[in-house]
Amino acid sequence: MIYYTSKVHNRLNGMDFSPEAVTDTLCLNPQYPVSLSKPCKYILDSGAFQDVSDDRRLSFKDALARQLKFELKLGQFAEAVVSYDRLVDEQKCETGQFKSRVSESIAEEYVNETVNASRYLSSKREILAPRKLILSCQGSSTEQYLRCLKEILEFAQPEDIIGFGGFCIISRSKIYEEQFYEIIKIAFPMIAAKGIKRVHLFGVGMFRVLLRMELEAKQYGLECSYDTSSAELNAVMGRVFDPSKLQLSAVFSKDEKNTVYHPAKLALLNIRTINHFWKDLESGI
Repeated sequence: MIYYTSKVHNRLNGMDFSPEAVTDTLCLNPQYPVSLSKPCKYILDSGAFQDVSDDRRLSFKDALARQLKFELKLGQFAEAVVSYDRLVDEQKCETGQFKSRVSESIAEEYVNETVNASRYLSSKREILAPRKLILSCQGSSTEQYLRCLKEILEFAQPEDIIGFGGFCIISRSKIYEEQFYEIIKIAFPMIAAKGIKRVHLFGVGMFRVLLRMELEAKQYGLECSYDTSSAELNAVMGRVFDPSKLQLSAVFSKDEKNTVYHPAKLALLNIRTINHFWKDLESGI
C-alpha cells in the first residue's frame, strides 16, 4: 500500500509544515496553493471536491488546464493526474458543504459525467505523458458503481490507475463500508483482467478498510495506493497513530496544544509511523 499524504497547507498552527521532509509521496490539489521544499512524487487531484462548496463545475478542458497551471507554478511534473469526476458523496446546502450520498437517480447523471471526464483525460494521454492517468469511478449503488467502472475500462489502458471515489463517507455507516467491500470484490478481478496493475482510493484513512483493500488486491496482483489528510487533521486534535489499534488515538488534550505538543510536528510523526506500518506489512512483519 502506498500512502499519499494530502498536503493542503504550507504552515500548520503557525509552524512551517513540510510533510515531504518525511515522505516521498504526496497528494496535491490545484485548489490549495502549496509549495514543495524538495522534489517528491505526487499525484495531482482534480479539485472536484472543492468545487462542490463553490457550487460550480468546470469544463473538462478547464479542469485539466487548472491542474497543469498548478503544476507549472509548482515547477515539477506530477506522477499522475486525476480525472474530474462528479462526487456522489458530497452535497451543498445553505450552510455549506456536507457529506451525504445523492439518490441513485441523481447519481446516474453524475456517473455519466464521471465516465466522460475519464474519457476526456484518456484522450489527452499522449500530451500528458509521462504522467499516469487516474481514472476515477463514482456511483451511489453497487450496480451503478460497477457500471461506471465497466464503461471506464472500455477505454482504459494497462498503464492507467483506476481510482475509487465516492467513499469519503465510508466512516459514517457500516453500510458504506460493506458496500465498498462488495464493490472491490467484483471490481478487482475486472481491473486485473484488463491488464491494469494499480488502484487508488481517494480520501479514506480507516485502516481496517485500507488493510482489507490491500489484502483483496494482492489476490489479483494489484498494487494499492490511497490519499488522506487524516494524519494532519488528527494531529491538530492531539491524536497519534497507534499500529496496535489500527487507528489514530487521542494522546494529548486540547489544552496541551502548542505547549506539550505542536500539531505540525505531531503530523510528521503520524506520517512517518503510518509509512513504517505499511512497509512492515509488506515485509510480512
